[in-house]
Amino acid sequence: MTTPATIADSFTLANGRVIANRFIKSAMSEQLGLPDRNPSEDLANAYRQWAQGGCGVLVSGNIMVDREHLGEPKNVVLDEQSDLATFRRWADAATSNGNEFWAQLNHPGKQIPSFLNKKPVAPSAVPLGAGLDKAFATPRAMTDEEIKTLIGRFGTAARLAKESGFTGVQIHGAHGYLVSQFLSPRANIRTDRWGG
Repeated sequence: MTTPATIADSFTLANGRVIANRFIKSAMSEQLGLPDRNPSEDLANAYRQWAQGGCGVLVSGNIMVDREHLGEPKNVVLDEQSDLATFRRWADAATSNGNEFWAQLNHPGKQIPSFLNKKPVAPSAVPLGAGLDKAFATPRAMTDEEIKTLIGRFGTAARLAKESGFTGVQIHGAHGYLVSQFLSPRANIRTDRWGG
């Protein structure tokens, strides 16, 4: 008879990486980015404290892959313009207890407040509805080329996260953001290879 695992037991991922325990700090949107969209020292300090709390995995809040499309005003963006030294300080703080630190990569799609961007993009030109039109503009359907470029942005952000010391990546595919929009038959009414 095998002994059931407990939350304090380590866990080995398929790639062989061992996570110290089964406690995970889920992603949240901290909004502690600087005006240049790099992580602030406050963000690094918060994650240093969470790391010392003993979680096996810390998942960052929304790290945007496109600085023209933010979910909130003080989001961090990870792209070729980012100051990787600030991301390294953040990752060093977040892994200071030997734990994992995964970057949650995101694009809001049409869920971008109008005061941040009056011309959001989405799979299709379908508004959020439910009276949200005052706060969120109707999106423009992305072109095939824009979709391919955006896929590249996610890849670039993942590469830069690894270079900066993050130990993993999580693609945000929920809560109505862009990946979720592509998966929803209500938000994605395309008839090309990106729909259906």
